[in-house]
Amino acid sequence: MIRVCCFLTTTTSVAFHAPPRPQKLPPLRATKPDQRLATLVSVPVVWGTYAPIVRYVYEVPAPPPPLLFSAAYYVVALATLSTAASLTRRHPGEDADRAGAELGGYLFLGNFAQVLGLQSTTANAAAFLVQLTTIFVPALQAITSGSLQARTRDACALAFAGVAVICGDDLDDLARTGLGDALVVLAALFYSCHVLRLGTFAPRFDPIELALSKAKFETLFAVVAVVVAVALAPRDDYRAFLSADRPSTDLLKLGAATLWCGAMTCAYTIWAQSYGQFDISPARANLVYTSQPIFSSLFAALLVGERPTLATLAGGTLILLAVLVELDAFQRTPPSS
Repeated sequence: MIRVCCFLTTTTSVAFHAPPRPQKLPPLRATKPDQRLATLVSVPVVWGTYAPIVRYVYEVPAPPPPLLFSAAYYVVALATLSTAASLTRRHPGEDADRAGAELGGYLFLGNFAQVLGLQSTTANAAAFLVQLTTIFVPALQAITSGSLQARTRDACALAFAGVAVICGDDLDDLARTGLGDALVVLAALFYSCHVLRLGTFAPRFDPIELALSKAKFETLFAVVAVVVAVALAPRDDYRAFLSADRPSTDLLKLGAATLWCGAMTCAYTIWAQSYGQFDISPARANLVYTSQPIFSSLFAALLVGERPTLATLAGGTLILLAVLVELDAFQRTPPSS
């Protein structure tokens, strides 16, 4: 426990260190909405690398406990965004920190509920239920703002049908809905709140400032979760991970995976979402994010040799069609609608 706390305390203190705050600069904005849209489309592509890389990590003997691994790559993400903020002379003020605390809280609670839910439901059922964001986000947007185009609504329904096809092999498990399934649905609701509220905050703050603030609070919550978990219930997996005698190849795998997940799947996507949702509605943005299963299957095939099933191909086609329909609508209608 002491070694875990020392490791996280040391790395976090380094990541939180920032140079003196410079004079406030005006926010950077893309000159073309297409640039923001292209950045937003890259988010599910990068997210798609996460699951195959995590599987790769857990092939290592005595792998890191999930909470510890998450906290480690959050520290990397915070260090990455802190460096970017220093180079661009952009650091969040109190308003951005309040927004980051709210957004980071939604993501932490969503991840926590999902992890708890996975302990008592199947991975495939959870994958389906967490994609309820495809329904929740447009519903919440319609309730809070009263604006949702029929074409976007229909595209969301088509994408959700694609998710159902991909996960269809295990959907009979939902007939035995229990606490685990309810927790995953709650996670989807938290994730949906994040996308919806990001649509409010993204136009108000510089994307690097907002991303750094969000990463700061996500890291804080993750580190606290590890410390609490170790303090309340010391576990063999922590001791096994920290005491394992590893060859250099395993250390290289763990280091590379932590750096990639921290710098790319976490830091980059946090920034890209803040940048991309500047003038793209939450429902449209979330529809783009729904394409993640397509890229997860692609990278799983390339990196770990998993062959996509017929259901994956069929469901992926429906999701891709829905995204393409909405991207076409983006060219014809105001992006924030």
